[in-house]
Amino acid sequence: MTRRTTATAYARAGLLGNPSDQYGGKALACSIFDFEARVELAAADRFAVISNPEERLDGAHFKEVAARLRERGCYEADRLVRAAIVRFAEGADDLAAIPDDDPCLKFQLRYETGIPRQAGLAGSSALVIATLRALAHWFDRPLGRVELAERALAAEVEDLGIAAGPMDRVIQSYEGLMHMDFAEPRTPASYRRLDPALLPPLFLAWDPRIGRASGAIHRNVQVRWLAGDPEVRAAMEVFPALVDEGVACLERGDVAGFKKCVDRNFDTRASIFDLGERDVRMVEIGRARGAAVKLCGSGGAVVGVMDDPDQFAEIEGGFRQAGFRAIRPRLAAEAP
Repeated sequence: MTRRTTATAYARAGLLGNPSDQYGGKALACSIFDFEARVELAAADRFAVISNPEERLDGAHFKEVAARLRERGCYEADRLVRAAIVRFAEGADDLAAIPDDDPCLKFQLRYETGIPRQAGLAGSSALVIATLRALAHWFDRPLGRVELAERALAAEVEDLGIAAGPMDRVIQSYEGLMHMDFAEPRTPASYRRLDPALLPPLFLAWDPRIGRASGAIHRNVQVRWLAGDPEVRAAMEVFPALVDEGVACLERGDVAGFKKCVDRNFDTRASIFDLGERDVRMVEIGRARGAAVKLCGSGGAVVGVMDDPDQFAEIEGGFRQAGFRAIRPRLAAEAP
């Protein structure tokens, strides 16, 4: 039987706290199991990364390709998968001891993603996480959840120069509903799992047209932070407090209080980020119909909190009329 392994990672919605995760803040986020990135490895005569025909990456074996990528960088087609390959190879200390003709070094890596592109749903990090998971399983070198998240973050920030924080990688590593504290040092004690049943009814809406890359959106605020900008510094103090307050609201069943936190999170973000007309419009559509609404991530998608799931029909109609898509997200994984 041909050896084969498959790994996935899911979209996520930041519910509170983002973007303070880049600045040692906190976040509350949940997995969106409606959208996933999938990576499949299968035994072959040579190592190859396969997506579109024009994006083929191959070589005699895995180690040769990993070394070549380290030398020439990952800023081309398949760059996320390439950066994940480099990060995995650098962390596998005993990889060099594997003979070049060992069959485990020769396989095809195929990937695909159904996560809307550049919609602020963490599609990029999902592909990195799924690749690292698949490689870890293939080589029988398990990665703990924190290590997986940190390697994925390093692949994007250090290898690709993307302005990003740890939130996406942590929620995609742990999955479910997570209360996360990003103060250094980040350890398993930094992350607390919550029951998704605590959440009030949610909706997710997004623009099906491709938006801007998240790194470009974050870069200006990052520069202002480093320069000591008082507005940015003050905002980054607000976000972590909203996370703690929001979690307390969930745990006591205070939907109205949680909605206020969600709305304030968006308003605080709007005070320091240059938000596009599209993103503001999506927030307005949901708010006009009684929901609390914020961006899921960097822009292109929003998550909304409703008092009653019956509100969704009207909300979905409003988004559809404006050219957007909306769903009630699936917050729990399907049983195997």
